[in-house]
Amino acid sequence: MSETIRLSHAGQVSTVTIDRPPLNTVSPQTLAELLTAFAELERRAETRCVVLTGAGRRAFCAGANLGDKPRDEGDASTAFRDAGRAVVERIERFPKPVIAAIRGWCIGGGFAIAEACDIRLAGAEAKFRTGDCYIGIVPSWGMSLVRLAHYIGRNRALDMLILGEDIAAPEALQLGLVSRVIAEDRFEEEVARIAARVAAGAPLVFRAVKEAIHAQYAEGTTAARHLETYWSETTQGSHDYREGIAAFKEKRQPRFEGR
Repeated sequence: MSETIRLSHAGQVSTVTIDRPPLNTVSPQTLAELLTAFAELERRAETRCVVLTGAGRRAFCAGANLGDKPRDEGDASTAFRDAGRAVVERIERFPKPVIAAIRGWCIGGGFAIAEACDIRLAGAEAKFRTGDCYIGIVPSWGMSLVRLAHYIGRNRALDMLILGEDIAAPEALQLGLVSRVIAEDRFEEEVARIAARVAAGAPLVFRAVKEAIHAQYAEGTTAARHLETYWSETTQGSHDYREGIAAFKEKRQPRFEGR
């Protein structure tokens, strides 16, 4: 049984909640439980969309609690780094859409986890920080030094990492760190609405989109083009392909089945 992660389901939307008060910091156990939760949700056919969030309104995730691991270069530190990288990679390559619902602080490892998600919804009071330079730790979960410049551009990434200042939700939206900023009093309602919409989309097409977008920067446009061709040919004539066209002609909502 998970001790730091809560998993719940509402229709085709599943919610993974990091529940480690007061700031939902991640420990090695938390990272292991996140990997277990995503493995379960990949197998769960009823799940079409995942919402990843933190308990309460104080923090989505304030990164690692330095008291949970040594700051030296020993095996435990290396294992923690590898586990963080594994979670980021798992979320980014997860075959179903993942939405980050961000309230409060989103710092360090929490920032890496949130940015790996496909859609990032921020409460109006959310704050982001990548201040690793000011605590003497190299960010090493495969986000700030590996993906961030691809996500938001070289200059913006350097500004964030070198200045290390707090970034409020409106500025995060301008930088491209978040998809939308939502008023706090409408946050839960709007997250549920967006998640329900995403869950109604075509699962195979979402998988194609995620794989090809990842391939563009990880392997190059040639690999992305191959994936585009593969998924186009694989899905043509599928149940969802026929259903989507029929629903459009009949002016109704499609009923996709992921096949």
